[in-house]
Amino acid sequence: SLWHLFERDRLPERIAIIGAARHELSDIDFRRLIEDAVRTHDNTVDEDTLQLFLSLFSYAAGSFDDEATFRALAKAVEDHESRFAMCADKLVYLAVPPTEYETIFTNLAGVQLNVPCGGEKGWTRILIEKPFGKNATEAKALDMLLGRFFKEEQIYRIDHYFFKEIVQGIENFRFSNNLFEHGWGNELIDSITIRLNESIDVSKRGAFYDTVGALRDVGQNHLLSMLALLTMEYAPHGNTERIRARRAEILSTLAPWSERTLSEETVRAQYDGYTATEQVAPDSQTETYFALKSELMHPRWRGMPIYLEAGKALAEARKEIVLTLKHASPCSLCEVGPHEPNKIVFRLEPRDEIVIHFWTKKPGFEHTLEERTLSFFLYEKENKSQYVEEYASLLYHAMLGDQSLFVSKEEVAAEWVFVDPVITAWQKHKVPLLRYAPGTTPSPIFLKQLQHEMPVSRGMVGIVGLGKMGGNIARQLATKGWHLVGYNKLPETSKQLADEGVITYATSLKDLAAKLSTPRTIWLMVPHQAVDAVLAELVPHLSPGDTIIDGGNSFFEDSKRRAEALVKKSIQFLDVGVSGGPEGALSGACIMIGGEREVFEQHEQLFRDIAAPQAYQFFPGFGRGHFIKMVHNGIEYGMMQSLAEGFMLLKEQYPDLSLERVANVYNHRSVIESRLVGWLENALQEHGNELEHVSGSVDHTGEAEWTVKSAEHLNVSLPVIEKSLAFRVASKKHPSYVGKILSALRNQFGGHSVDSPDSNNKII
Repeated sequence: SLWHLFERDRLPERIAIIGAARHELSDIDFRRLIEDAVRTHDNTVDEDTLQLFLSLFSYAAGSFDDEATFRALAKAVEDHESRFAMCADKLVYLAVPPTEYETIFTNLAGVQLNVPCGGEKGWTRILIEKPFGKNATEAKALDMLLGRFFKEEQIYRIDHYFFKEIVQGIENFRFSNNLFEHGWGNELIDSITIRLNESIDVSKRGAFYDTVGALRDVGQNHLLSMLALLTMEYAPHGNTERIRARRAEILSTLAPWSERTLSEETVRAQYDGYTATEQVAPDSQTETYFALKSELMHPRWRGMPIYLEAGKALAEARKEIVLTLKHASPCSLCEVGPHEPNKIVFRLEPRDEIVIHFWTKKPGFEHTLEERTLSFFLYEKENKSQYVEEYASLLYHAMLGDQSLFVSKEEVAAEWVFVDPVITAWQKHKVPLLRYAPGTTPSPIFLKQLQHEMPVSRGMVGIVGLGKMGGNIARQLATKGWHLVGYNKLPETSKQLADEGVITYATSLKDLAAKLSTPRTIWLMVPHQAVDAVLAELVPHLSPGDTIIDGGNSFFEDSKRRAEALVKKSIQFLDVGVSGGPEGALSGACIMIGGEREVFEQHEQLFRDIAAPQAYQFFPGFGRGHFIKMVHNGIEYGMMQSLAEGFMLLKEQYPDLSLERVANVYNHRSVIESRLVGWLENALQEHGNELEHVSGSVDHTGEAEWTVKSAEHLNVSLPVIEKSLAFRVASKKHPSYVGKILSALRNQFGGHSVDSPDSNNKII
């Protein structure tokens, strides 16, 4: 790596390179080792240049625990300083086991080699290789040890993957282009897979590998480092502190592990014959392969699965990051033939390249799709020497004092917070150690589903109430792999969804319960007035451990009462407010969940699949989901009222004004930009300025009235919500243009009728 820099004139003009180790070598012996290393990687060396390079090297033999070794090293540095007639900058690279650190640091400090020699020149920097401890406790102890002898700005923790060209290319691919960054996150990307699969076995590294294992070796560092670069928020180029902070921030949002996810979403395995490796324990439980499924809780990424995989002696060497993009909806021509989502691949092996997978029409007369790729190669394989370029780059950046691609202690801490629970669970044998034959790759269920090798089956849910909201929730869940049993009071609706292949048709609530596997989960999407009647008929057919989810707009006090009654029968209950209308039910709603946390966690995947990205939250306590939704609807009344009144004023002042265009400009970066303004623009486009054939009388549901009464009970004043409710009540007798706007908005987001009744529609 130093030769790589030397050839490219990237080393300082005045430099000395001193090797220090226990072996007794002369300077000439040491230079022969250097020469052999150079010739191994470069068979086109210029002999004069090589001799000049070798003249930079000298050697100091001695033991790490011998203070005399370090006095000799300090003397060698002083000699070079005298020769250069200047205070030397010192870069100390440690290629030693972490067990030697304290001894080396102490002896370096004893001869003042850990401190600058003064002024702006004469810095001292230390390069530390992974592993940074074996767990969070050891990592913290290492930081404290380093802190005794060095300032943080002197410490350069190495993850050499940061210095791979393809990995550094991720930052530029994202932030130097506008191809994908605008939607970079869970709205564009369906999943992220990062794998470091190797076909080679442990070979002669048995002593090291058996104490570390695959997860500590590459998972705690390389995989998470690449994930951080891929998902971090932008930080200004050159702002080292902010760049490292951004990486640490995103890693700190990795989802905490639970008993369920540790057992279901972590896999470990060992290849046959590993225990016969030299210096490996015959009863070793060390994993040579692992796979994890997780997610980031950051708003940009929440709800999007992340798959991490790595191992030795696998079917092929494949090191890559695969971003599977969300399938187009609607997907033009998808019905023409087999069709998978688009992908962006950052590939490290077998060759460095960025590949974008897309679909296009196959040339010819027929409409037939074929997959094509756009590929950009960073290297031709034969021109790349493994590790040489990476270490050349990291040494160069360390000499420059650029820490941006070196790991901060905060990043290390966040990585261990994520990895420690997995290692602990494995050590306690909560996850079995699987076996695999060398030359094969284990296939955990969650990776098979990702690779479309087997159908995804989320589970089984019953849905009662298949109107606009319930029917669209069923349609969305069916596309996500849920098996649904549906019942509706009007059988025609159930039969239509059954004909679409969305549900299994149930003829009654008893039949629905009978067709569901236990423990049952049943989602109610019925009017609040009907919930008690449905429960009275349904509950006798349920069993302890079953779960009722009320997704309708029930009064929160009723939900608390129902929860108490059901819990006495050992039936679980969640109250869920759903916002977004029929469109949201089909493509992703906003969901507010109340109840017991354990029950919520059991059903979180269900909520995740119904909600839009980042659009569900749990609030512990029965009734809270419905209370929050009730207040939401009260706020909605006030917002809609002010919007309608404002547009009435615009119309009165300038009758010829295009209100559609006003709504359009309001909805582009103004303070009141919102979905409501967008829906109003759509309504004005559809019905015109006068909103002809739209009723000036506005219907209202019970939520706003409940909001007002709840406020009165708490002695809280809600003048805006109260007056907006009063307006709707009065609009039955006094229709108006404001009422027309409100009716048009209700139609846009809720599908409510806009028809003007034959009577009582005179505008005043």
